[in-house]
Amino acid sequence: MDYTPRGGLDPHQWLDQFQRSAESAVRNDLAAEEDRGSLQKFALDHRNDGIWAIATFSMESHPAVTFVWSQRVMPDLSTEWDPEFASTLFGTHLIEWFHTEAKKRPPSADGIIRNE
Repeated sequence: MDYTPRGGLDPHQWLDQFQRSAESAVRNDLAAEEDRGSLQKFALDHRNDGIWAIATFSMESHPAVTFVWSQRVMPDLSTEWDPEFASTLFGTHLIEWFHTEAKKRPPSADGIIRNE
């Protein structure tokens, strides 16, 4: 699988910039939401089909529930977008998922709602 980011950045540079930008943006976006969220963890996961970003967060409007949003960022976002814009897309997708799907679903037995 080709992991060459658009614009010629080294894949590691792209991921580093994406992670810094996305983690900060998601943390701020969740805190600004009406449901008042808090980012618990942000991680990159290297899988067979690419590199996934995983955000684990909670929302005050849903106590005792943990939400987990994961999205493949390399090669999906990296081939089309610079790291900063890709981080914006990641955050937008996370917030949209929370409002349109996640908060309407019951959590699993362990109190978690995942998008996958």
